[in-house]
Amino acid sequence: MDRIRLKDGRIAVVDFLGKDADPKEHLGFLNTLVKERSYIHFDRKATLKEEIEWIKTNAEGLRKKERFVLVARVDGKLAGNSGSFRGRLKERDNASLGIALAKEYRGLGLGEGLLRLNIRYTKKLLRPKNIYLSVFATNKRAQKLYRKLGFREIARLPKWINHYGKYVDLILMRL
Repeated sequence: MDRIRLKDGRIAVVDFLGKDADPKEHLGFLNTLVKERSYIHFDRKATLKEEIEWIKTNAEGLRKKERFVLVARVDGKLAGNSGSFRGRLKERDNASLGIALAKEYRGLGLGEGLLRLNIRYTKKLLRPKNIYLSVFATNKRAQKLYRKLGFREIARLPKWINHYGKYVDLILMRL
């Protein structure tokens, strides 16, 4: 278990997602991000069945050292998560990162702290040749954070993502 001190003085407690995670809580978190139209790849609300399967897959992936999800809680409330997973087949020596934060916890240093932990655990547990992530070109705030942490743009896929009717570029960044 890790801790991140937020800019407002509160503490985020971070732990690995386990098989005992509450799927309804995680479903509510995800579906709030979908409703907000945030910069995530989901464009529809997930189902409870999908969330149960997601938890199971990630818990099993942690055991096999193929993937994991870190979950951050502030005052007991789910504030964000950040995951890492190995590529498949010939891409298995690379790891892709992702992050999602509830709106009320953005701008408090949680994203930076959570990504720093993710990078550390990715290197330790997955031991990849490359660590990368993708980001919507319109998400300037995230790009700034990723550059601060050492990520650099390696590719841009023009008009790749249909973000609620508007096609935007997808940027790939490597650490």
